[in-house]
Amino acid sequence: MKIFKTVLFILVPLIATAQTVDYNKIVIPERITAVTFDERLVQLAWKNHPSNKIVQQNVEIAKKERNLARWSWLDNIYAVGNLNEFTIEPNSNDRSTFYPRYNFGVRFSLGTFVATPLETKIANDKSVNAVHMVNQQKLVIREEVLVSLEKLKEAYKIIKLRQFVKEEFYQMYKEAEKKFQTNEVNLERLRASLQEYYSRSEDLITAQSTFNQEKINLEAIIGIKLEDVEGYSGFLAKLDEESKQDF
Repeated sequence: MKIFKTVLFILVPLIATAQTVDYNKIVIPERITAVTFDERLVQLAWKNHPSNKIVQQNVEIAKKERNLARWSWLDNIYAVGNLNEFTIEPNSNDRSTFYPRYNFGVRFSLGTFVATPLETKIANDKSVNAVHMVNQQKLVIREEVLVSLEKLKEAYKIIKLRQFVKEEFYQMYKEAEKKFQTNEVNLERLRASLQEYYSRSEDLITAQSTFNQEKINLEAIIGIKLEDVEGYSGFLAKLDEESKQDF
């Protein structure tokens, strides 16, 4: 029993650490270039999308607000200068004694000792929250990119499938056309075969449009055309191979 408790005591911190999110894996830092195609898309989306720049800028704003709060007690230290006939020529009149050239003072109220620490604490909390918002945005942008990429893969494979089906129905139509010429099938059967071919052609057009829309959506997230992303041609080639295996 003691051994079990000892092992449990050792493992619990390790398990807790393993469950902690590493946000440098959610969005791999830009300096690391040897990444997969999907990770590169996440990097580009994080770098280029304006919403990400906003949350990152909010971190900088929160840091400045924290510094302002930390040094707000300096507002209670002041210096005042007096320029008049008695301070300009102090020896000309004994009244200059009552008119010094400058005053220096420190003013503290009881509220200062309460408000300044609270304002600093609030500013610190805002700074922490700003960092949390950045991390949250990393999770959001990763989800958007990877989900959009999956939809693009699906749309591409559907194109390949419908191209295959269209070609099959085209061959069926051509075969029916030959048989019609030899009176092996009637006109109604030929027309039905042609209509099936046209229907599959329409399906392919729809699939191509869906792919184009998904591509536009993903490009809007990453900020550039997919053709300009290194590895895009290899990504399509891999999908071609996977599509062949599916058929």
